[in-house]
Amino acid sequence: MKKLMLSAAVVVAVMSAQAQTKTAPVNKFGLQAGTNFSTYNEEFSNNTERKSDSKLGFLIGAIADVDFGNSVSFRPELNFIQKGGEQKYSPNANVNIQEELTLNYIQLSPNFVYNFGGSTGKFFIGVGPELSFGLGGKSKTETRITGTTTSTTESKTDVKFDSKKNSAGVRHLKSVDYGANAILGYKFSNGVFLTGGYTAGLNNLSNEDNSSFKTGGINLKLGYTFN
Repeated sequence: MKKLMLSAAVVVAVMSAQAQTKTAPVNKFGLQAGTNFSTYNEEFSNNTERKSDSKLGFLIGAIADVDFGNSVSFRPELNFIQKGGEQKYSPNANVNIQEELTLNYIQLSPNFVYNFGGSTGKFFIGVGPELSFGLGGKSKTETRITGTTTSTTESKTDVKFDSKKNSAGVRHLKSVDYGANAILGYKFSNGVFLTGGYTAGLNNLSNEDNSSFKTGGINLKLGYTFN
């Protein structure tokens, strides 16, 4: 599946380059920044499932706008984006654990977009794949133990994106995430645009046997395009 997604990204890039040189030049590019409300879902071999609450992260990046005419355009995005989530769980009645996970990625989202309506600009809606490359991350855990006495300990763990199993002090995840992306936004005639998006990760990022780790998120972006 990784090879399929990488091949698709290459094909999209080639199609974009051909469009630029023949019939649909890139007439706009821009910068954007915003927030990402991310979550993750874990499943384990004992049929245990844990879904995180959303965690606020930031994103910043660049976009291009390739106009094909007939209200259709190609809108690739390249962003630095933070994913992750927060969750609370109890292995037993006396132990409560709170975990905050922050994952940093470079994300490519080549979206095909339909533009319509608007009095001072245009609405747009689009879909496409997304491909993310892990840079690194942190896991912060607070463990509270109750009983005859109460104690609370905090620990921080590095997150590395490679093919290794989890080890003491380090959490390991697969380096490449892929999934589906959808956006809805409005671009004003002065170049300012607002975008909301949803990304669903489809790749199992866990290196552990019989376990699954997948990401997801909703993002909001504000940007500006230059003619």
